[in-house]
Amino acid sequence: MKKAIRIITSVFLCLVLTSCSMSAKKINDLTIVQALSVDENKSETKIALQYLNLAGGSGNTQALEGNLTQIKSATGKSISLAIFSASKSASNDIFFGQNKLIVFGEEYAKTKLSEGLNFLLTSAFSRPDVIVAIGKPNAEDIIKSEEKASIIPAESIYKLLKLGEENGSAAALTVCDLLNLYNDETSDIFLPVLEAKDGKCFCNSISFFSDDNYAGELRGEEVLAFLLINNKVESSLISCSTKRLGNVSLEIISSKAKKQVELENGEICFNIDLNFKLKISQTNNGLKQPLSEKDYKEIQKAGEEKMKALCFKTVNKCFSNKSDPFMCARYLYSKDTALYSSLKDSWKSQLAGIKVNTGVKVSIQRID
Repeated sequence: MKKAIRIITSVFLCLVLTSCSMSAKKINDLTIVQALSVDENKSETKIALQYLNLAGGSGNTQALEGNLTQIKSATGKSISLAIFSASKSASNDIFFGQNKLIVFGEEYAKTKLSEGLNFLLTSAFSRPDVIVAIGKPNAEDIIKSEEKASIIPAESIYKLLKLGEENGSAAALTVCDLLNLYNDETSDIFLPVLEAKDGKCFCNSISFFSDDNYAGELRGEEVLAFLLINNKVESSLISCSTKRLGNVSLEIISSKAKKQVELENGEICFNIDLNFKLKISQTNNGLKQPLSEKDYKEIQKAGEEKMKALCFKTVNKCFSNKSDPFMCARYLYSKDTALYSSLKDSWKSQLAGIKVNTGVKVSIQRID
């Protein structure tokens, strides 16, 4: 109940601060959007809006304990026209000032991504701090997910992606982040992929693109490596195998990645140096006796080899598919502006030939 009241209060404050025309409206006079889904629908675009249904809770405090949202769908020749079509059947003005999430369906992202990005760049319905994702197989199922009877499902999904980025399992890309990558001449975008199952959303992968074209998908530990290279992870777990202790689970306490481009005998080298501070979380064989110095060195070596191979594999997977979500070309620009200028127009075809070097240094926190 208290949470629902806080939500209503925050919505009211947003209306007050957004604009004079909108702030004059009462909350019940607006269709307050929380999430937007975009799917391909034959020759048209289908959108769905998850919006607050505050009027439904009037005079009934018990109603505030459950889902406060409803779904409205519509189609049109473009996203904006589909939204306009939805507005014609809405009893109140549609308000996007509280929107938290935009989800593109998998097929739409693979075939009409440029149209979606143009909407994010030019539409009045777009906001720079909204998180963008892909819904697999479609986007509408994601925003229809009730998130285990969450008060506002879109808010739960938003938090899922934000927390997932911190622990290395998901990405949380805002419209601003996405457009910064897209507008760069050589960099490529990536998006978290959401799937809905049993009334709950999950993020198990990241899709990456080459220009406007879908290029591939990172899954499992590749997602963690990708986020570590981009300095997004605050804490996570990795596992590695050792001879005496078996499989060892290690908690990442801190991590730092440094990227640069070097030129060696006319070859472009993308160097990634990663420093990790790890803590032993669990071992298969247990800890029946204190770890020896030899054990620590073995764990350290296993951790370094594991992360070195994983990061190398992840970068090369993107590069071999002509995708540069690591902004490698920007580092080339800092190193040799003239060479960058000569290669930028054909940068995608250069990626497969770049030599990737990954250096990993691990320090293990001692167990007292």
